[in-house]
Amino acid sequence: MSRRLRVLIVEDEYLVASYMADLVDEAGHEVVASVPTGEAALDHLAQGGINLAILDIKLKGALTGIDVAGTAQARSIPHVFVSGSGDPATRAAAEATGPVAFLQKPLDERRLKAVLKVLLRDIVDV
Repeated sequence: MSRRLRVLIVEDEYLVASYMADLVDEAGHEVVASVPTGEAALDHLAQGGINLAILDIKLKGALTGIDVAGTAQARSIPHVFVSGSGDPATRAAAEATGPVAFLQKPLDERRLKAVLKVLLRDIVDV
């Protein structure tokens, strides 16, 4: 049995979330859930068993991807931001959470797959 990451996708745009899920699947990993809100993401993080959270910054609901990243960081779950925001203050706040990567929209398939490959190599207990 090959090792694979268990990935949570947090993205409120259905087509973008679906595209990311396809890329994760093509790379041989498992999408545990794809959710549109930070609140739903926190529920999944609390359940455990997630090796990576892929987060959009601006989400529907009261919580942002940055809020979710703080919880992921507290649980030692690596996270990647995928965002279309070019705002320097938002970028700085996101970078302060210690993401593995910050990918711009439109998403570059090769960059996401490269990040997944590095994480798989770095995570021993998959």
